[in-house]
Amino acid sequence: MRFSILASLALLPWCHAFAGNYADEFREGREAESRGDLPQAVDAMQRSYRSALEAGNVDYATAAGTNVLPYLYRQGKIIEAGQAALQMIEELNDYPVDDAPRGDAARRVQYFGYAERGLRAEGRLGQAWQMNRAAAETLRGKKVTIHSDGPSITVGEVLEMPSALRAWGWRVLEREAELLDIMGRSQEARVLLDQAAAALGTEWRKFPKPEHFYIAKLLASRAMILDFLGYDREAIAAQRELLAQTEGDRNLLPMRHNLQLNLLRNLSQWEGPSEQLLGEAREVAALMRDDLDEGTSRLIARMELELQDSKDALDVLHAEAMRTLEAGLEFEAVYSGRDSLIARADQGEDGLDSEFGKLLGKMRAQGNKRGEPSLYREYGDYLLNRKRPAEAIAMYGEARRLTQAFGWTLHEPALIFALFKAHFAAGNIEGARMMLAELEAFLRHHAELPDSRRVKAEVSRALALAKLGEKDAARATFKLARELATNLPDYQKRWLKPEVEERVLNEAPTSPTPIAGVPEVHLQPLEISSIALPGQSARTRFVAFNSSATGTAGKLVIEGPGATASGDEVQLQSGRPAAAVDLPRVLAGGGETQVRISIAAAPEVTEAVVKVRWETAGGTSTKASCWTVDWTPDAKRSVVLDASMLETNPFRSVSLFHEIALPEGSVSIPFRLRSPVDLRLEYYDPRSGDLLAVDANGNGDFTEAGDLHIQGPDGIAAAILPILPGKDPQGIEVRIFACDGSPAPMPSPALTLESEVYRGGEWVKEAESVLR
Repeated sequence: MRFSILASLALLPWCHAFAGNYADEFREGREAESRGDLPQAVDAMQRSYRSALEAGNVDYATAAGTNVLPYLYRQGKIIEAGQAALQMIEELNDYPVDDAPRGDAARRVQYFGYAERGLRAEGRLGQAWQMNRAAAETLRGKKVTIHSDGPSITVGEVLEMPSALRAWGWRVLEREAELLDIMGRSQEARVLLDQAAAALGTEWRKFPKPEHFYIAKLLASRAMILDFLGYDREAIAAQRELLAQTEGDRNLLPMRHNLQLNLLRNLSQWEGPSEQLLGEAREVAALMRDDLDEGTSRLIARMELELQDSKDALDVLHAEAMRTLEAGLEFEAVYSGRDSLIARADQGEDGLDSEFGKLLGKMRAQGNKRGEPSLYREYGDYLLNRKRPAEAIAMYGEARRLTQAFGWTLHEPALIFALFKAHFAAGNIEGARMMLAELEAFLRHHAELPDSRRVKAEVSRALALAKLGEKDAARATFKLARELATNLPDYQKRWLKPEVEERVLNEAPTSPTPIAGVPEVHLQPLEISSIALPGQSARTRFVAFNSSATGTAGKLVIEGPGATASGDEVQLQSGRPAAAVDLPRVLAGGGETQVRISIAAAPEVTEAVVKVRWETAGGTSTKASCWTVDWTPDAKRSVVLDASMLETNPFRSVSLFHEIALPEGSVSIPFRLRSPVDLRLEYYDPRSGDLLAVDANGNGDFTEAGDLHIQGPDGIAAAILPILPGKDPQGIEVRIFACDGSPAPMPSPALTLESEVYRGGEWVKEAESVLR
């Protein structure tokens, strides 16, 4: 699906400027800029652009346009700059691209850069990513439009570019990594930046000077991602190396100041907060110009709060949140707002649930998946600290699911321990033991953890063992952690001091009174109706979710023709006598389990019925869910889901699994749901957990604010499910959220979502999913 950009471009106020002397207007714009009169500079450069274009002078037109965009951008008009860039790209389509060193390819790639920034500011992340790929195509010497697409840029390509274009190649590469990071694909961003760092080596300053800024920015971004992913020591080393490499370069001074601040912040977390580090950070901040000061006061306030309680620092965080919001800096405002909110929560302020929900909504409107796992965890901390462990379990569980989907391995042990604490606080000792077992399994399977992360995980294990009264095992784990921590700074060993260990071990183990209430298990879907082609098998899956904090034991009972169990899957054969299969399961509080079911066709059999229910160890059971399969040429499918979980909390969701038949000769399947009311739909590959797409309002258009899609065939914006080797049908998981924290709007008696697959050049309805 193409996105509707051109219609909005006609609204730009300068589209009908009169022709004039473009050279004089160009000079007028430069003079206005030198006086600091950016609005006048924009007006003059817009007139120069229009006059030059009408005169057929593409060199002057692109030069004027290249000035219009930063002048708008510097006024905070990021979206307007993006819209102007999109219009210029379209208007320049009739002119040839000259990719010679002094041609206009370098200018046009800047247009795509501003278009990318504008679309990102609107939350249209899929389109922003497409613009960056179009910029890569421009650098390859191709004539591209705002609808063009192509492969993402590679390090090898940039190295082979002529010097006049290579600087822009580094910029496109750095932005490729940045976009991947925002989408939660931080590991892929790290790989790309690692490749660039390896190719550049330590002697990168031998490259021509025009390339130095973007090379340095790229290397600084790499250090930031290393830090985010948990590679503390490597991030600090990369920052120190880059500072040494750029020593004395006044052209890189603003970038160096930012780098110094980030290094001091990292050292504060690595070596421990101190007055010295805080003072050095303040000295660096004092050197920075106001227009480069975004986020500086926020960073220093956070450093101060880590060192000591400070009302002044709290006030700074609140003021920074207000400033960025009023300035229209939406992306910065989300993180400023989050810092302020978390600081208030840490100070004990209550009644913040709605603010957490609003912050999540703003983050989602930006297409910012990177921030979601942390916000889920932070909301979980808030709930746990207010003695609401059952709710905290659900938040930590979703944070962990997203963390696993994004491959943020080093973040996972802390989330497992958070789940342990929440289960323990809820009185669910069995669930706490399950989390401890998962933490131990994680440590066995990830021997490659950096020492700093492994020590933290071992300390968490020791604390968990102590809480469960296993003092000898806890003492042995503390000993192991001390041995592993030999090369760490003292601050990273603060939990390993003998007096801390003794205090933990001497505290009598406390088993809180379990939260009253019987575990409540929800089985999804309630009903499935499938119509399969004659002779073909049908597949589906069911999920049992424990919405309470207390764990429960029971079993999934599957009844149907010829039912047999094969591992975690149940296979049925139509036409055979009915049989029942029991799958024993233990459901932790907030946990879920699923079962995949397949049924084979048989000659002369046109219908089969399968029933699934959850039965507790005490013999009580849920109402049975029903799967009906009909074999006719008109292959369709419907699913009925219990939508009661779409409550007034935007953090909660229900899951829909959709099985898709394999089209002949395809390498991927474009898929979408369409809802008649606003629902947030997130699409995942259940085989890997990878995020495939986001439709922020559920209308089937993946090109709007808050949406995300990955590059697909024929330029289709959709959830693109890759086909893996094998003959089994492919599945897709859709997580359904209420959009804004309000109850999901449910038309009476039910809400029908249409499931469609893109085949033969058109969208084909394949199924219906019903919420009630």
